[in-house]
Amino acid sequence: MSFASTHWIIGDGRTGKFWEDRWINGKSIGELAPQLYACVPKQRRKQRTVAEGLLNHNWARDIHGVVGIDEIGQYLRIWRQVQHMTLNDQPDQLIWKWNPSGTYTAKSCYLASFHGSIVCHTWRLIWRTWAPPRVKFFIWLANKDRCWTAERRQRQQLDYHPRCFLCDQGFESMQHLLVQCPFSRQIWYDMLAWLRIPHRPPEDELTLYDWWISAKRATPKPMRKGFASATLLVAWMIWKQRNACLFDKERPSVPQLNARIRDEAVLWARAGALGLRVLIQTDWDVH
Repeated sequence: MSFASTHWIIGDGRTGKFWEDRWINGKSIGELAPQLYACVPKQRRKQRTVAEGLLNHNWARDIHGVVGIDEIGQYLRIWRQVQHMTLNDQPDQLIWKWNPSGTYTAKSCYLASFHGSIVCHTWRLIWRTWAPPRVKFFIWLANKDRCWTAERRQRQQLDYHPRCFLCDQGFESMQHLLVQCPFSRQIWYDMLAWLRIPHRPPEDELTLYDWWISAKRATPKPMRKGFASATLLVAWMIWKQRNACLFDKERPSVPQLNARIRDEAVLWARAGALGLRVLIQTDWDVH
């Protein structure tokens, strides 16, 4: 249990630790007065209860060593916050902040572990699909717009190429590269025809995921697993073609990229993409 997830409501002060626990408005003295806290011997920090510390201001006697201006300022701050504290006959209560009742449960702890996490709406397409890890990671980065396209380089005030490397027409963004680029749309059209997927290529969708959702509905159920793998494969190969044009000065070629995608699809099928085997023509040696 993380101490950052708990705080104390003080009753008789016999359980809560004066120096260590979060009992002053949900914070500990280590958080409120870190330099003053450092002047207290470690053993004393662990042993001194709230009741003992408040009695006759014993907490002030725990402070040792050289006390400077900063420490004095923090000392006065703590003094003002605890001088009017009163105890009662009720036992101290440890409160778990991730549950409205204040009581720890395994369920609330599990849900708390996702606090602050980034939601990935495309997780079904990415993480439940057979594809090499590097391809899944690329699609995840593309979904978060973390790939170094011209659009992102422009946002970071870096040099960038003014037009798409594949079509030499539009401004390069991840949406353009995977969905709107005429070169990429031709690749999607050819691959969908080769795999016998009865759906149009992406064109006006906001993201590749939006297109995949609509195309999935039009795809017969036995073909959907293979279609998901094919979606990641084609997007990955388009990105690789873009990089080849950028770094190796290669000229984009629809027939060459189609051939590369088909060869890679066979390798994926042999490596374990069973759904992809269903889509590949029988004259391909995938067995």
